[in-house]
Parts: sequence; C-alpha cells; structure tokens
Amino acid sequence: MKVNLLLAITILFTSYTTIAQPPKPNPDESPSLSKAVISGKIIDAGTGKAMEYANFSIFLSQDSSLVSGGITNANGEFVIRKIDFGTYYAEANFIGFNKVRINNITITADNRQVNMGVLRLEPSNQEIGTVDVVADRSRVEYKIDKKVINVSQDINATGGTAVDVLENTPSVEVDIEGNVSVRGSSNFTVLIDGKPSVLEGNDALRQLPASVIENIEIITNPSAKYDPDGMAGIINIVMKKNILSGFNGILNAMIGSRDKYRTDLTLNYKTKKTNLFFGADISDETYYGSGNSYRETYQGDTTTYLISDGDRNYGRSGHRLKGGVDIYLTDLATLTFSGTYGEYGRESGGMGNVHEYKVPGDYDVYSVEDENSKREGTYYNTNINFQQKFNEDGTHKLDALFYYSNSVGDDYEFEDEYYTNENYERTEGYLARVKTLETEDEDEYRIELDYTKPIGDDGRFEAGLQSRIDREFEDYSFNDWDNSANDYIDNPQFSSSQHFKRDIIAGYSTFANGIGNFKYQLGLRGEYTNRSIEHEKAATPAEINRFDVFPTLHFSYEFLNKLQLMTSYSRRIDRPGGRDLDPFPNYYNRYTIRYGNPELKPEYTDSYELGVMKNYGKSFVSLEGFYRVTNNLITRVTELGDDGIFYLNTMNLNNDYSLGSELMGNLNIDDWLIFNSSLSVYRYRIEGEVLGESIDRKSTNYTGRLNTTVKFAPDSRLQLTGFYRGPSVSAQGERSSFFFTNISYRQDLLKRKLTATLSLRDVFGTMKFERTSSGIDFTDTYRRERESQVVTLTLSYKINNFKMDRSSGADGVREVEYDDGGF
Repeated sequence: MKVNLLLAITILFTSYTTIAQPPKPNPDESPSLSKAVISGKIIDAGTGKAMEYANFSIFLSQDSSLVSGGITNANGEFVIRKIDFGTYYAEANFIGFNKVRINNITITADNRQVNMGVLRLEPSNQEIGTVDVVADRSRVEYKIDKKVINVSQDINATGGTAVDVLENTPSVEVDIEGNVSVRGSSNFTVLIDGKPSVLEGNDALRQLPASVIENIEIITNPSAKYDPDGMAGIINIVMKKNILSGFNGILNAMIGSRDKYRTDLTLNYKTKKTNLFFGADISDETYYGSGNSYRETYQGDTTTYLISDGDRNYGRSGHRLKGGVDIYLTDLATLTFSGTYGEYGRESGGMGNVHEYKVPGDYDVYSVEDENSKREGTYYNTNINFQQKFNEDGTHKLDALFYYSNSVGDDYEFEDEYYTNENYERTEGYLARVKTLETEDEDEYRIELDYTKPIGDDGRFEAGLQSRIDREFEDYSFNDWDNSANDYIDNPQFSSSQHFKRDIIAGYSTFANGIGNFKYQLGLRGEYTNRSIEHEKAATPAEINRFDVFPTLHFSYEFLNKLQLMTSYSRRIDRPGGRDLDPFPNYYNRYTIRYGNPELKPEYTDSYELGVMKNYGKSFVSLEGFYRVTNNLITRVTELGDDGIFYLNTMNLNNDYSLGSELMGNLNIDDWLIFNSSLSVYRYRIEGEVLGESIDRKSTNYTGRLNTTVKFAPDSRLQLTGFYRGPSVSAQGERSSFFFTNISYRQDLLKRKLTATLSLRDVFGTMKFERTSSGIDFTDTYRRERESQVVTLTLSYKINNFKMDRSSGADGVREVEYDDGGF
C-alpha cells in the first residue's frame, strides 16, 4: 500500500509537469535566434546566505510591462529562459527586504546569455531623518521541507523560552504544563543549529531563552540527511549569530508575577580573522496550580474509592554558559570551537487531601499527602566543526563535526502521607513515608562527515557518514522510613541499577534537481544499531543488532501565479530508552508502581504529506494534508493488581493512524494589522489489544490558533494570541479540550536600543486540563489547573546597536546599472 501510494504521487506529479511545463532547454544547446536566457543568484546582504524563494521579475523598459519571472532555488539561483531581444529592467525582491532594481539590460543577438551575477538584498530597516521605517518578515515562512518561525515577530514570547514561541506555531501544540507535541505526538527530536542537544525534547526547549533564538524550523518530514529518530519530526533551533564586525550584544531581563525571574546575555566580537561569541542565562521560575483526582477500582463485589484534592506546583531554575570562536583559516575554510556548560533544576509537588474508602466495608481513611519531586544536575557539550568551501557561494563544501556531551542528574521523590480526621486535621502516625533517588550519568559521542556538491543549474548532491555512541548508567534507590532507626532504610525489592549501551553507524545520500518549475529531492539512509542493556538483576544482557533503511522523498511544483504544490514522504523510528526497557519495578507512591519492558521493539512511522501554498504579496494561504501510520506503537498501559495497586507498564500495540489537514493563513490586512492563523483537523485511530481487551478507538481532533498584531507606530505594537485544542483519545482513555489567550504590548525606546514588553498570559483563566483512563476493573480521572493571568515585564538592551549602511532610495528600492554582468 505504501509503495502504491508513493508511486501514484510520483506519477501524478510527473504527468502534470509533462503537460503543464514545456521541456527544459539543454543549456549546452544554442538558444533560438531571437531568444535569450537570464540567470543569477540572490543572497542576504547581511548573512551572505542564499535566499530560497526570492522573486526575480523582468519588465519591458518602454512600458514597464511584466515579461517573465521566477523564484530562486535552495541555492538562491534563478534561470529565466526564452526572453526576446530588447531593453529591460529587472527587480529582485523578498518579503522584509529592500528591493533591488537592475536597469538597462539590453539583449541582442550577441548577448543571449545574460548573467546578473550575485544580487544582495538588505533587510528593510532604513532611517530617514528621525523616522524609522520597519518592514517585518512573515512570522511563518514555508520551505520545500520545513516551516521557519521568525522568533522576532512573536512578542508574546519575549522574556520566555522556546516553549513560549511554540505555543503559537502551526503543527505544534503545548499543553498546560508546557509539554510540546508535533501534530499530536510528543516524540520529536530537538536540534540546536542542526546539532543534537545535550538535553532532550521539552527539557532542551525549556532551557533556551527566546531572545537568543533567530528562528525555529519545524521539519515534519526530514530528509535522509537528518537522524530518523523522533516520530513527529524535528524541531531545529537556529541561534542568533553576529554578522557585523566589531563588538555588540544584547542583554535581556524578565520579571513575572509570583516568583518568576530570567535574564540572559549574548556578546559577539568579530574581526576579519575570528569571531568570538559568548552567552549566559539564569532563570528561577515557579508556577502555581492545583489538581484533583477521582479513582474507582473494582475487586469482586467491593468498590474502592480514592479522592484527592490539593496544590500542584512546579518550578524551573538553572544557569548556562556558552561560548566559542570561529577561526577563518582562509576565505573558504572555517574552524569552529564551541561549548556549553549548564546546571538545571526542576521541582514539582504540593499538599493534597486524600479520602479512601470501600463499599461495602468499614474501611474509611482520611489523610494528607505531602509529595515533592526534585530533579537537578549538570550538563556540558563541546563541538569542533570544520568547513571547507570549494566555491564562493558555499554550495560546494565539505563539513566535519566532532561532538561530545555529558549529562549527570539526580531525581529525588519524597512522599509523606499521614493520618487525619475527616476535617483533615493531623492525627498520629504515617500511612506511608518513602524516598527514592534515581541517578543518571550519560555520555554521547558523535562524528559526522558531510559533503555537498551542486549539479547543473538546480541540482544538488549530498552524502555523509555518521557515528553515534551512547553510554548511560542508571541507579535507582528506594528507601522506607524506619521508626526505630529514625532514618530511611534501603529497600532492595525496588532498588536496582543498569548500564545502557548503544552504537549507531549511518550513511546517507540525497539528490535534488528540477525540471523547469518541478523540483524533487530523493534520499536514502541506512543505519546499523548495536544495543545492549546490562541489569544487575538480569541473568543475561538484552541485546539488539539490526540494520534499518529510511527512504525520503520531496517534490514541489511552482505555478506562474505563485501557487506552490509540495508533497513528501519519510520513514522514521523511535527507539525505546533505558527506563522503558528496565523490567524491575519503580515505586511512584503507595497506589502506583511502574516497570519497563525489555522486549519492547522500536516504533516505525511512515509519514506522507501533501500541501499547497498561494502567495498574495506579503500574505499567503496554505493547505496541508498528512497521513501517518505507526507500527509497533509504544504505549503506557495501566493494570490493577490483586493487591489494589496500579501497575504501569509499556508495550507494543498494533498500530495508530492519523489522517488530517492543516489550513494556515498569514494575512497582512494593512501595514498596521497582521493576522496569522491556523486550523488543524485530523482523524486519529488506534488499534490493538491491552490485557486481552480490544482498545480500538477513534476521534476527530481539532487544533486552532489565532495571532493578531496591531502596529500603532513603527516602535509600538500589540499582539493577541488565542489557542484551542480539542479532545482526543488514548489507548485506555481520553483527554479533554482546553483554551487560552495571551496579550502583549511592546514599546521600543532610545532609538530601539531599549525595548520594553509587558505580557499577560492566560487572560481569562481557561487553561485547564482533564484526562480520563479506564479498564475492566478501574476508572481514573485527573484534573489540573495552571496558574493564570501571569504578568511579565521584559527589558531588552542592545549593546552597540549597529546599523548597516543603506544606499536605498526613499521608496526602499536600491537601483543599480547593468553592465555586462558587472555592477
């Protein structure tokens, strides 16, 4: 079925382009006697990077009528064919950049191959007297294989982290506790500047201040160049980089209501031969909330009721130092050394009233539970990068990387539950008093070699080799309170340790090219995995030796009316971690015990996407369809034991399926009013059996968001955000819907050297969450309410606020004269 679907998509695209697109002329053949070809390249003048999807248009000089045009490829290159002899002018343009106009382009019989050379577009930020005219880039931009979120356009995230940016990002959802998911899946990979993060998933996103992020790339169907881990794809964080010579930086400080503080500093010093960079950030934030649960368990003719209600708070703290140096060995060779060191802390818990009773029976107990958890540790990484370019624009290059990271952490759990009367006033004695400690020490090594070579006008060949080595030691200690010793005593029944080892060797190759307006990218990746788990209580190690293949396909077609059609396919994997594979029990509380499954197999996901996007000047509308199938689905399962305790386990279910679409629009109604909205609707289906019981379930899931920006003046704006997520199902239950709104106001001061942003999060206090699970012998409902109406004030100060020299006219257009390829 998968092969047939891919074949059908390929035939559809091939057939359409055969009909709609004239044959591409052979560049080696002479053009017709009255026709010419115009080519060139467009780059960002600030960063020097190629600009994909930039516009290049050709006009007849005598009446300014549009003759032809096109957009640039991934290398920033364009080729316009079949141009008649005559005199023309051309314009290069991209949203948020000053337009470049090239005058006096004369095409004659002796000048049929016209090369525009390299055209440099500058960001549209020019100073006229005492008035600044600022043109914003779109908050969301589409590429052939990803969405790019421009963080500077989201003032609601000012003073926050990467999680706050993602709260209003298409294809991404953020729940009440700040947990991120991509199209309903929390299984994704986080990269920082294309490299693996020491911390994983949500932990990595929560540690990164939004102020140091240039943009965030959402890659739902990555090419074969990327690791296939992460079923929902990749979130790549692109950090800000200095492009100006000299010294500059930015300092940010945030203070929020009820114990929320954050500050960060980024500095750069760039010369002709080196670029030094340094950064630091400190955070200490506490979020207050409440939670309650209701549980019924059935054993014979007896029903046990467990009701709890209380505070559920959590906090994050930590600090981080990062730095490095780029050494420009030659104009085409760069050597980079960089590293990061950080310490993190996370706490959660609170006090809760508990009432447990049985019907029929005389068991009726009131108690207060004081449960707290604390996770703290250190992490660091080091990178050595070498890049050798073989041409000036960097399209032909060789990259080498050595990466090492280490993370050490302790996870403490404390539970004190003592007897009370029915008014929850303390009496004598404890029901339970336990302490657990889990220690983790993880090392990761990575070596990569990547080669990229352009082929023809639009083609690109990539190939690479990678090696990943993971080593992790876990030690779990469980302690009961001993009244006679007046201390905690180790309980060997629940204490254990294990060593996790995994080696992966991979190779990949991709090829991209185009036929006229039809573009394609084909990729194939192969990986060999050798994994071993040695547990102190297991007689033999649990081992896996496996070779996997991961194909990827990307296609796009650009119509003349700026309508773009895109489709893609990728195969991905989710490898279970050490805790999921640990077969020995971990004590959560006196009602719940968790254990892993050493027989777990990896999940494999086949992901298909089809999308269409239409540009309307600075606005665009896109519609995407997606279909995702996951085999060997890893799911947490709850089972009630004969002792009345819940046992949590993980197992491979059969499959789950997601079929849906996402509609998104970025509408610039006027210079002062911008709407960015999206609506995602998908049908979710899960199939399988849990403990002999069918768990086949279906649900129609909805996610909607709206972001409105009102510009009162170039240095003053207001942003309103609304988000809704509908209900969904899981293997043993369902999840309720929730809704929240945020509002922020930003004011630039001191000629934009100082910026103040005031924000109010969850304006109406609607951020509430409910989850229900059930089986043949239990039902369990949990409700959680997050702290609402949080007020934050953020101040940002730019150090040496450089402005690049502008040569644009008052209309933002820079004009140059064409002189046989020279400017």
